[in-house]
Amino acid sequence: MADTEERRIAPRGPFAWSASLGMLSTWQPVRHFARGDGTAAVAFSLDGTFEPVAALVRDRGEEVVLELAPTSDPVAASAQVGRMFSLDVDATDYPLVGERDPAIGRVMRAFPGLRPVLFPSPYEAAVWAVISQRVAQPQAAHAKAALSAEHGEQLTVGGREVRLVPSPERMLRVRGGRGLAAEKIERLHAVARAALEGRLDAGRLRAMGHTAAIKELQTIRGIGPFWSGGIYLRACGVTEPFPADEPKTLRALADAHGLQEVPTDGALRAIVERFKPFGMWVSVLLRVASNRGAMGPREG
Repeated sequence: MADTEERRIAPRGPFAWSASLGMLSTWQPVRHFARGDGTAAVAFSLDGTFEPVAALVRDRGEEVVLELAPTSDPVAASAQVGRMFSLDVDATDYPLVGERDPAIGRVMRAFPGLRPVLFPSPYEAAVWAVISQRVAQPQAAHAKAALSAEHGEQLTVGGREVRLVPSPERMLRVRGGRGLAAEKIERLHAVARAALEGRLDAGRLRAMGHTAAIKELQTIRGIGPFWSGGIYLRACGVTEPFPADEPKTLRALADAHGLQEVPTDGALRAIVERFKPFGMWVSVLLRVASNRGAMGPREG
């Protein structure tokens, strides 16, 4: 088997690798993938088989190039990387959202080509959900790194060693770790069992739809209303719905439209209707803009 295999993805619609790197490097669950040299070294368990996979991702003009570490299924590995960077979506019509909603159009122009960066898989999103409960995100990131260093597999890609979050089978053998109380270990084991049973399969959750999927996810020990929505929206590769139950996202929506009060009920539905079929993408755009202080003044 060759040392690496190159795969290429041609984005359809607006896309800027620099925007993806900016988001990757500032979002705690995945910021360790950013290398600081214009590339990303991502490592994860492959959907379904949980085979360890690593890829060096970089921009090459009209394409995104993946340098894959040896894997038995480069097609699936490439597809999963594509989903992580929202490259699996035809975004040709995404700019129409900004035409229907000029306030969102202004935010789009401030962050050209930004697409959501996702968790590598619903399994890893659920692992992060458990680790990050009741602790600050930097502390959660340290705990995740320690867990990966002690129990995760190690691969080499782009001349750099990378560690993976422990696969579900390995996770079931974890008995303790820095920042992980006994209850969190039990919850991580529940997540691992759910993954092995296929209950965290991205394709399955997408096929179920938002309402059924988040209900299903809440049957996993430690996954409540907030993170069931987070796993579905930020790991499964969906573009809908707009998360109308996230206070920070709603505040960002109001700020983008110059509103003092957060819209509710019919007013909120009327605004969100303009975002379809990219409501989730708009929510990520708004959160990025809000975190970077790019919103305008409010009315009143």
